[in-house]
Amino acid sequence: MKILGIDPGSHRLGYAVLQKEKSHIKVLTYGTIEVPPGTKSPVNLIAIRRQLDAILDEYHPDLASVEELFFAKNRTTAAKVYESRGVVLLTLGEHNVPVVEPTASQIKKGTTGSGTADKKGIKSALKLLLGLADLTGHDDSWDAIASAYVGIAMSGSFGKR
Repeated sequence: MKILGIDPGSHRLGYAVLQKEKSHIKVLTYGTIEVPPGTKSPVNLIAIRRQLDAILDEYHPDLASVEELFFAKNRTTAAKVYESRGVVLLTLGEHNVPVVEPTASQIKKGTTGSGTADKKGIKSALKLLLGLADLTGHDDSWDAIASAYVGIAMSGSFGKR
């Protein structure tokens, strides 16, 4: 089983592809989809879609885990992130990839055991859980790895061989 994890953003989205074989999970790839700051909609959305299409065409995931969003304060930022999240969901639908949508709290709890863990705690937990020597790049990509990891459990295949 291959699962694509996505940490949505308006100009930088984290992504990761994990593969689960029996009880072993390995990271196939991770990184960020980046659009230059200040790129206006819909140009940023088209760039996100094209880069996501390329990832989907290369890895053919069986499932995607896209973090559910919650914004309490900045509505302008929220609207832009929801636009890109919509493009992500549309693109996944066009590729016939089923989606699970864990909350940030579920992702934190599923990787660290605490729903209030910080980025450093998530990074440390992922290194232990997945046997990684190090994680490089933006923390958005680490969040995508965590989303994919929790998505495996949400899919019901975590304990299956």
